Amino acid sequence: MSVKVREHRDCWVLDVEGQADFEEGGVLRSAMDETRAKPLPAMVIDLSALTFGDTAFLHWLLTARRAHEEAGTRLILAGPLRAQVLRLLTVTGTLDHFTVAEDAPAALTLLASPGEAQQEG
Repeated sequence: MSVKVREHRDCWVLDVEGQADFEEGGVLRSAMDETRAKPLPAMVIDLSALTFGDTAFLHWLLTARRAHEEAGTRLILAGPLRAQVLRLLTVTGTLDHFTVAEDAPAALTLLASPGEAQQEG
């Protein structure tokens, strides 16, 4: 798995690619640590290239969501979500706890407007 961290205007964009499981936890933590050095008002986590995520990955997502909520910043997941990732979020009942945009450009547009993203599923 790889995570590319980039800044786009006033938000962080994390491009997550490959398979995210327990063994990749360090990669995910490093990406979040990189963003903590310069807090921005929003983050987009682009999951369009993520082919697999396990419960450790789900825990990471929920931890990120909680951190953004506590900081008063926005967190948006960008798709399109692959079938396995969508299933993980749906079966665990956590999909509704995230704002999910159709893709990264839609997520960035959403950040520029006060409306909400459409949920996938």
